[in-house]
Amino acid sequence: MTAGSINLPERYRGAYAGMPVVIFWMTILSLLPAVALFGGMAFLIMALAVGLAVIVWVRPQEAPGAGMLYLFACSAVFPSAARLDFFAQGAWEMYYWSAGLLIITFAAVARIGARRVFAIPTSARAFLAVALIAALYGLSQGATASYVLRQFYGVLLLIVYLGIALHVGSQTLLMRRINTFGILCALLFFVYLLAEFAGLGFHREMTTVGTQASMLATVLCFTGLGEKKRSYVLGAIILLCVPSLIFQRRAVLTFLLAVPLAAAIKLRSKKLRLISCLIFILIALPGFLPSVAQKVGDTFNEIPVVGSILPSGSADSDTLLDRNLQLVAAVSTVQAHPLLGVGLGGEIEWESPFLGHRQIAYVDNGWAYLLQKMGLLGAAAFLYFLITVLRSISRNSLGLSACLLAVAAVTMFSEPVFFHFTTAPFVGTFAGLLLPKKYPYCTREAAISPVLAPPRTASPPTEGI
Repeated sequence: MTAGSINLPERYRGAYAGMPVVIFWMTILSLLPAVALFGGMAFLIMALAVGLAVIVWVRPQEAPGAGMLYLFACSAVFPSAARLDFFAQGAWEMYYWSAGLLIITFAAVARIGARRVFAIPTSARAFLAVALIAALYGLSQGATASYVLRQFYGVLLLIVYLGIALHVGSQTLLMRRINTFGILCALLFFVYLLAEFAGLGFHREMTTVGTQASMLATVLCFTGLGEKKRSYVLGAIILLCVPSLIFQRRAVLTFLLAVPLAAAIKLRSKKLRLISCLIFILIALPGFLPSVAQKVGDTFNEIPVVGSILPSGSADSDTLLDRNLQLVAAVSTVQAHPLLGVGLGGEIEWESPFLGHRQIAYVDNGWAYLLQKMGLLGAAAFLYFLITVLRSISRNSLGLSACLLAVAAVTMFSEPVFFHFTTAPFVGTFAGLLLPKKYPYCTREAAISPVLAPPRTASPPTEGI
């Protein structure tokens, strides 16, 4: 006798309907130990991407969280070769990350409809157009095609995930997914650290996993505080342990800076808002000024217990000084090529006091990246886009608002978080979830076609799908 012939109560039918998803996740998790010991993580990651693409096709509202958490899972269980050596070559794992994300994103765009996905504010379309022009210009200037494609891919993902979240995203659903699968990925990352601890001890890691975890922790924490959900706050603490354990100062600083920003958004008193802004400035100084960062690092080194744990070089301000020099070099480039800089894929050149002469296609400083590769035209288009998004911040979306403000104000100085494919879906999704409050013509209910609309209930949900 088949399950379909049994007259089951409605609640059991719902449970059976969800069984394929449960089986999928159980299979992925059960295979993790085997592939970690014997190899095959690349195949498991691609299987995860295909499975998530199927889920996204069936439930398009899962697309924003699926793309973000897929990247976070990749960073946690399938790290790139550059994880322990920033200048290592051949980080081939990232090609699997990119390909898997492309599969998930393509499924989402095909299901929702490209026309609907790109029904976005003019500022977002303008920035994408400038990036495309910069990509073509970079190719005409002899930039390596693979670099041009990768860098344009990052900007494209930013805009696509903004459109996806704008039309089918749900903040409530996203928070639940982060609180479940985000924390699961963080726990798997802790397993990785324990496995490597015997050989590496406490060590720094140059990777985007800390930035990803910090952004997830920020939106989860302040959403939890706003909605009085302790489980969200606890989940945020677990996520914040990821950048803390690999000594990623910029990621931890992003979370700390979100605290006064959230207070400035939430408080109604002008005096208290001003105090919050002053606190923000004081905390932000180590993220911009190498001398202040060095003093803070030296202070931590002098603490007996902390100083013995900190790995060599973790308190130095070398990388921060290099980011300042990159910005100076980018300004010089704009003076010579004001409109589009050197184009996407172009290289930046500067004299590092620690590494000597540097000439590379990747730029750490996000503002230097923008000026170097898209010039004043790109900077103007991006600022137009950024202002459009930040004007939509609200107390009702405290976590998203505080995170985007902190990322734009501080994290962008340390890495091109809006433009790199490993982080662009995060900020694009957060921006898309904010924009409907500013653009009523893009509300999720109006944007979803009948085939994607949720089934009618006696009391329809108040937010999203």
